[in-house]
Amino acid sequence: MISRWVSSRVLLLTKTAAELNMDHGTTVYTILEFLGNPITAMFIAAFVAYYIFGIKQNMGMSVLLEKTEGAFASIANILLIIGAGGAFNGVLKGSGLADVLAQILFNLDMHPILLAWLVAIILHAAVGSATVAMMGATAIVAPMLPLYPDISPEIITLAIGSGAIGCTIVTDSLFWLVKQYCGASMSETFKYYTTATFIASFVALGGTFLLSYII
Repeated sequence: MISRWVSSRVLLLTKTAAELNMDHGTTVYTILEFLGNPITAMFIAAFVAYYIFGIKQNMGMSVLLEKTEGAFASIANILLIIGAGGAFNGVLKGSGLADVLAQILFNLDMHPILLAWLVAIILHAAVGSATVAMMGATAIVAPMLPLYPDISPEIITLAIGSGAIGCTIVTDSLFWLVKQYCGASMSETFKYYTTATFIASFVALGGTFLLSYII
């Protein structure tokens, strides 16, 4: 029962409910905002999990440490990629490069949805990470959004996501993972996997354009 009430989902939902229904100047709201912060919520949930599934089950600290190390080893690459993507995003914003690129791209007189898709797919091909591509494309495209009030941010987000899933080539570790596990040659991986990601990207782009006319 305790684990339910301190789970990250409950804490995050409580914070959201407080933001919508409570006075932001109260002490209770400040406490709920702190507990519902994603980092705090995940931190609390992790310690509760350690207690319920570890200490309460008579599991020693050495065993817990071993299991923790194994868990981190399996997600280390993902954490590094996300961290690098956030850093790349910060560099683009902090250096002012995002604003310069946004102005250059705006002068191309291209539809904003197509532009967001193109930036994301180029970044994915260049850096080899869909996550970094999405973060970088967001930093570049975001300054342009006020210039297109008729296009919702949600549609631009879909366009960026559509571009980021395409063009999975040798720069992407996933390309090599698929090649290795499928026992495929380079030409076969390009022919089937890379082509499939392009098709998925184009279909998603078409769906994004369709949604932009509906919403």
